[in-house]
Amino acid sequence: MAVRLTVDRGWHVNSDNPGDEFSLPTEVKFMLPDGWLDPVVSFPDGEMIDFEFSDDPIEVWEHEAVILASLVIPEFAIGDHRLRVVVTAQACNNTQCLPPEEVRTGVDVTVAPPGASSSPVNEEIFTKLVAGSADQGGSGDSSDLTSRSLPLLLIGVFFAGLALNLTPCVFPLIPITIGFFTQQTKDREGSTFPLALAYVLGIALTYSVLGVLAALSGAIFGSALQSPWVVGLIVVVLLSLATSMFGLWELRVPTWAQKASGGRTGIFGALIMGLVMGFIAAPCIGPFVVGLLTYVGQRGDPLLGFVLFFTLAMGLGLPYLILGTFTGAINKLPASGMWMIGVRRVFGVILIAMAAYFAAPLMPGDSGRWLMSAVLVLGALYLLVVDRTGHEQASIDRVMRMLAATVLVVGVMMAPGIREGGTAVTATAGHLEWQAYEVAAAKAAIAGGGPVIVDFYADWCAPCRELDERTFSAPEVRAVLEGYTRFKVDLTRATDSGQALISEYAVMGVPTVIV
Repeated sequence: MAVRLTVDRGWHVNSDNPGDEFSLPTEVKFMLPDGWLDPVVSFPDGEMIDFEFSDDPIEVWEHEAVILASLVIPEFAIGDHRLRVVVTAQACNNTQCLPPEEVRTGVDVTVAPPGASSSPVNEEIFTKLVAGSADQGGSGDSSDLTSRSLPLLLIGVFFAGLALNLTPCVFPLIPITIGFFTQQTKDREGSTFPLALAYVLGIALTYSVLGVLAALSGAIFGSALQSPWVVGLIVVVLLSLATSMFGLWELRVPTWAQKASGGRTGIFGALIMGLVMGFIAAPCIGPFVVGLLTYVGQRGDPLLGFVLFFTLAMGLGLPYLILGTFTGAINKLPASGMWMIGVRRVFGVILIAMAAYFAAPLMPGDSGRWLMSAVLVLGALYLLVVDRTGHEQASIDRVMRMLAATVLVVGVMMAPGIREGGTAVTATAGHLEWQAYEVAAAKAAIAGGGPVIVDFYADWCAPCRELDERTFSAPEVRAVLEGYTRFKVDLTRATDSGQALISEYAVMGVPTVIV
């Protein structure tokens, strides 16, 4: 089966592997009858062309590109069938790119019984393609890739997950992990490694399920945080853990869960905590995760997708496996007495602040940031004046004062107006002015021929805030973007208009910036 793309003169489409992280690759998805195996797809080689907007050449197709798919017909498939194809591509010229376009087409075929005569269709195309397919190489379909190099693929995916820890989206997991294991291991005997492993497995399970669902459904990865119910669950869990840090109640596993886990107290609780924290890890996304979402979406194989995202999540979770084990080990030191209770109080305050952090997108205006700032400031004053547990020794007292003072400074800095930042659409000092995305305004700007930039963001997305605070606010970046018409699309909450733009621009996660 062949899919022929015809490109107008003066335009091009990116190949299936353009070699540039910001260039949208052409995707071809086959929707075959039930019981048919996925085809092996061979893409043609493109032409490497230099463009002003990229430092490196980009592989593109001009004029015409023919994509070949090899199908294995099941024995039971004799009869008439409709083979459907979905092609997603983005047309560009040397100065601008059109929105990605999805083209749906198909062909009616009749599968004849063995020995029946048939008449070739477009024989000249297939003869040329089949003869040249071995030399062409192509990128191959994922089935060919997974059958030959799955171990290497999994190793690469694991290290890519490990690299996600360099992104700011994982920062909330650090105090939560330390706080959880500080509380969970205080009365536990034996190694804390099983607890840490159960915690990371919980993160990986949630992350994997969300990843596969996003890849197969087209929803944005991490969009679970758009749901007030999910955010509410996270807030309740964090507040519950925080109050247990202050000794208001004891974090215990239900009796039925202890029996189910063979008496291994705490493992079930660590697994449940990890499952909830998986929602926090999901917004961790980068070029590799976008590619993985595309890859799994093209394959349409939930099992393979789960294995790949689980491997990615285990790479992401490795530092927390070490952090959880290490935190539990410190908690068991013979010298750990009242000062450890003081440390729990500090993390109790931090966990309450983290609950405010996740609740902030659901609150109007800057009230969420004011709440988080107030929690940290009042919590620091509580630690400095009211609760001085663990301050008996001079050295410990100095450390506890430093921790409380750090919390106080962070709380003051979090107050709106103290430092610039955020994802506000209106202009602030030193920041560019962005306008909320409106279809009519965007179409008018594109029709005017001037450069247009669209920033998809969400308040729960830490990299989005870093993009605003560090990248878009940099003088050299502002100078370049002054000549652009700038739009922002707020995906903090799920809306019909937002979902329409996600589909139109093939957005797989935030932040996504389209020029």
